[in-house]
Parts: sequence; structure tokens; C-alpha cells
Amino acid sequence: MSELGQVLQKAREEKGITLDDIQRVTKIQRRYLEAIERGHFNMLPGHFYARAFIKSYAEAVGLDPQQILEHYQADLPSQPPTEQVERLRRRRAASANNPLQASRWIAKALLVLFVALIIGVTYLAIVNNDGDITTQPIPSENVSPGAGVVSPGEGQGVPPVSRQPEPSDNTAAPAPSPAPEAPKVSVTLASQNGSLFQYDLQGGEKIAVTLKATHDRSWFGVGEAKGKYVMQGELKSGEEKSVELGKTAFIRLGKPMNVQLTVNGVVVDTSKVVAMPSDIQISVKESAAQ
Repeated sequence: MSELGQVLQKAREEKGITLDDIQRVTKIQRRYLEAIERGHFNMLPGHFYARAFIKSYAEAVGLDPQQILEHYQADLPSQPPTEQVERLRRRRAASANNPLQASRWIAKALLVLFVALIIGVTYLAIVNNDGDITTQPIPSENVSPGAGVVSPGEGQGVPPVSRQPEPSDNTAAPAPSPAPEAPKVSVTLASQNGSLFQYDLQGGEKIAVTLKATHDRSWFGVGEAKGKYVMQGELKSGEEKSVELGKTAFIRLGKPMNVQLTVNGVVVDTSKVVAMPSDIQISVKESAAQ
């Protein structure tokens, strides 16, 4: 076993992460992960993939991949021979100059232009048809109001009947009762023990956790207790994950400085959470009124 494999395996075991967890996060097959830990780099598919797999492994267990690659450069497989690189370069250049490949691109471009032409012709036809439609006004009879209408009893000596105004309902509707104010949510740091941070949640019956990677990737695990994750994996830059739990929540972050934590809509101050990895435990604190 190489020193590089020992360092990666030790970091994984200290964080309680299995090879299956890393396989789900990095999408690297388990047999390649085992080969990295044992130092059997000849089993990896080439020099480029070896460096990429080791970098992804280091990120998944919370280590700096650049420092790992630089420090253990001697353990990595050697670069491929210059002759093979040159042969691969000539093969790519030959495929780029292939006339059959160029004709496929021309056919695709002509197809796109043909579809655009059909859409343009259809649009012009619809616009022209709408412009030819004219609306003819409906002739109305020139009838003056009240013309030819005789009120009952008119000209017959019958006095006109007076109409009494109908009573209006002026009863005011009861004012709606004001809705009860929602309890104010607050999340405060209660205690710290090494890389474990304990927070208290007030103003909520359940815990809704939202994690968002702000500028870099980070491994995460979320559940109601340590090791019992209901959601875990790797957050990519800009990605956001949410889950609703009960009265307790346990969160493990590989790189906490890259993750914004929101609980019940409140952004939690995690400026002191800098260890890699760090554990965050949140509990619902019952109010005095309850």
C-alpha cells in the first residue's frame, strides 16, 4: 500500500465514510477506489483518469486535492510516452479533416435553416391573415328612448302609481378577527465541543434544513441522528438541497465554509464552523409558555 493510499483511507475512515458513499458522490467505480487505497495505480484507466480519480477522492473526504497531488507526485503513474501522445494528436487531426464529418455538419446546418424558414413563412402568413380581417359595425335602429311607449293609465284619467323605494340592507358585516401572529424563528449557537456545534431552534415544531454551495463543492450528510442520513452526497457550486426533519437534525459538512445553512427560512451564522469536516446538531427548544 502506498503512502498516498494510506492518507486517503485514513481520512475516509475518520469521517465515517464508506467506499460506497464515495462511489455515489464521485461516480467512480468501487474497484478503482480500492485500487487507489492499495496503491495499485496500474489498474486505473490511464494517467489522466488516475489524477482525476485521486482528486475527486480527496475532495470527497475533505482534503485539499491540489496539495495531495503535489505532495505525492512520486506515487502517481508516469506520463504516457511522447510517441503515444503524438499518435493520438495525429488521429484527432485526421478525424477533424475527414470530409464525411464535414458533410454531416453541413447537413445539420441546412436542416436548421430549413426549419427556421418554415417557421418564418408560417409566421408571416398568420400576420397577413390577421391584417385582412375587418370588423363590420352592426347597424343599430335609430329609436329614441321612450318612443311609442305609453305608461299604464296615461290618457285614461288614471292617476300614476308612485313607487316606494325598496329598503336597502345597511347591516354592517362583522369585522374579521385578526389572525394570530406566527412565532418568531431564531437559531442560536448553544455550545461547541471541538468540531461539533450545538444550535437551539425557537419558534418551530419541525426543522426544515436547506444547504446551498456558495462558491465550491462540498460533501454533506443530513439526518435526525449521527450516521443515520436521510440525504447525503456532494453539493456542486450553486446547487441547493432541502429536507424536512423532526425535532432534531444532525448535519455533517466536508467543507463548511463553502456551504450556506438555512433552517426554517433563517440563515444560520456558521462563521465559527471552519473544521473539515464539521458536525452541526440542531434541536427544537420548547418555549416557556409550553
